[in-house]
Amino acid sequence: MSKNILTDEEALQNFLLDIQCLDELLPWTGKFNLFDVLKVSRTEIRHSNMLGWLMDPNENHGFGDAFLRGILQRLVKNDNMGRYDVFEVLLAEMYSFSVFREWKNIDILLVSSEEKMLIAIENKVGSHEHSNQLNRYRKILEKNYADYNRIYVYLTPDGEEPSDTENWDILSYTDVVEVLEELTKRVELQQDVAVMIENYITIIRRDIVEDQQLVEICNKIYSKHRRALDLIFENKIDKKTQICNAMMETLTKMGEEGHIIHEEDWGNMVFTTSGMDKILPDFSEDSGKLSSWESLNIYAYWLDYKDGKVSAVFELAGLNVPKKAMKNMQKIIDKLKPNDSRRDNFKSKIVFRTEWHEIKYEDDIEIEAERVVRSAVNEILAMEKKLLKSICE
Repeated sequence: MSKNILTDEEALQNFLLDIQCLDELLPWTGKFNLFDVLKVSRTEIRHSNMLGWLMDPNENHGFGDAFLRGILQRLVKNDNMGRYDVFEVLLAEMYSFSVFREWKNIDILLVSSEEKMLIAIENKVGSHEHSNQLNRYRKILEKNYADYNRIYVYLTPDGEEPSDTENWDILSYTDVVEVLEELTKRVELQQDVAVMIENYITIIRRDIVEDQQLVEICNKIYSKHRRALDLIFENKIDKKTQICNAMMETLTKMGEEGHIIHEEDWGNMVFTTSGMDKILPDFSEDSGKLSSWESLNIYAYWLDYKDGKVSAVFELAGLNVPKKAMKNMQKIIDKLKPNDSRRDNFKSKIVFRTEWHEIKYEDDIEIEAERVVRSAVNEILAMEKKLLKSICE
């Protein structure tokens, strides 16, 4: 092997010996940031909440109407299509606006009945326009606010052009952060608000818009340690693995809490319950018998994960089942799958599945995974309680 070609181990060693090269990133990573703690720096709905708060002149941020006025000044200044009457827009009474979030699915809506004016903002952070959104929202507003002066704003990280350029104006997160930075220089804020605004500016520059200095530093570090960084990235835990690990941890936790039976060393998404064990007991280890799953258990509850959604399943194993247990299986089928024709000659049979529970906020994967697992398992337990009651009557 050529001396100029590093082994994987050598590349990682060199990176660790030069680990101080990462110190250049401390201005972006080394400071406390509220939005990082809450894991919402890239979550679109959280940005809409923050911007809705900042744009409301009657809120307690301390800017008054200055932020809203600054955004409108940007729109008017950049207008090259003659959309706006400068005097009508900029001399409007900003304190007369009310701010609504997700009205008719519109991200941010500001309405002034006094000025007969509205501002609709469609906010896109990690996604793009879809399903003819802008056209639908415009028609809704035209119908509900026919006699209003309507301003339509399409907000994206880099000023992406909307599908409807005739009606929707462009605003970028660069505009947002520049307005905020200008305001923080001339408006004295309460300390807690000032910290939050500073944190917000930081995550916009770091995570939403391109910070040229950050790009240059990252490229320099990557060029120097490309091999090691590629190895780290290639071998990191992917999102699916992270979710599945969190699901397993939640089952173990629910087992420790006494809700279900699940042992950490099982290494799978299967769980059982003491209630169902009474009517569908496992084979004893000395019986010499195994179910159609080549195991001692003749039923199982298990979690199904697919495309960011989780469902819990109740399944029966049909081979070698003792007569008493098979009789109980028939009662279960009667209740859960009454129209099933294959009742006593099956290798396995799914008799119940919960609804699919979606992992909604990917910035909180572990928390979300626990939430959906608990929801799915609780749905199984509710079904089981009702089922056992009906069978034992």
